[in-house]
Amino acid sequence: MPRIQLFFAMLIGALTLSAPALAQSCDNYRVDARLLNMRAEPNVFGTILDVLRQNELVCISRSQNTTGQDWGYVVSKSRPDGTGTQTVEGWTSLRYLSRVETPSAPTPPSTADGGPSGPTPVSEPVDLNFTDPVPFGPFPVRGRSLEQLANSLPLFSPIDGLPEDRWKQKCVTCHQWNKDRLCDQGKSYAGNPVNIIRIKHPYGGPYKKALATWSESGCQ
Repeated sequence: MPRIQLFFAMLIGALTLSAPALAQSCDNYRVDARLLNMRAEPNVFGTILDVLRQNELVCISRSQNTTGQDWGYVVSKSRPDGTGTQTVEGWTSLRYLSRVETPSAPTPPSTADGGPSGPTPVSEPVDLNFTDPVPFGPFPVRGRSLEQLANSLPLFSPIDGLPEDRWKQKCVTCHQWNKDRLCDQGKSYAGNPVNIIRIKHPYGGPYKKALATWSESGCQ
């Protein structure tokens, strides 16, 4: 066989063998939380890559348990009606997802007492008061209220290279934060979730997410 024909035969064979590897099978899930982070690694400290919205559909290709929590690897997401599919890659917590058979799966049938059949999916809280401990996120956000955090010391400088004596002060010292201003900030995050991950914050993305949840609860 001439050398050039042998080359093309080998190339076609390689493409044929690699085709199954390119096709990813995945299972469809619906996002139950109002806002849900998608991370680069399967843990709560992984870099935030995207923010999923409530009722969006995501396709999970594999799962992994890390430190007692189940994580799913997202390969695509789409609108609640199953349209507008986007290719994305990252890990998110399976705790805040519910399995659906197809993107257009019907609403689960009701039981005799009028409630939905099957277990109620667990989701992040949608009601949060200013003085309530934040029930999600890592330290120092989890377990502390927004009021406490606004009067606490930041973990790192908001600007690289800033001397420690300039930034290691209570947040209200520089920003004059009060409840109304924090409410407005939370509304900006809720209205445009991409801002949660766009700009670095001394308390990280979970704090912005808590502000968004609080603003959508009425800023009480």
